[in-house]
Amino acid sequence: MTTYLLDTNVWLRTVQRESPQHSLAVEALATLLMQGDEVCITAQNVIEFWSVATRPVAANGLGWSVEVARQEIDRLQT
Repeated sequence: MTTYLLDTNVWLRTVQRESPQHSLAVEALATLLMQGDEVCITAQNVIEFWSVATRPVAANGLGWSVEVARQEIDRLQT
């Protein structure tokens, strides 16, 4: 088993279904997990994700509510 630090940009692409890199990011993450590898996030990842997720779409964010962003963070941490 190998441990990997999940890059925030990869995490963001997994939740952005309209992104051209969405499928690649999802497949890469799924492959690591199916191989039994461990994927970790840090406080820095959470801060970066939160910043982009809750930023308005017009300002290059996802435009998510605080509740939706929190649910995604909780989902990944389980």
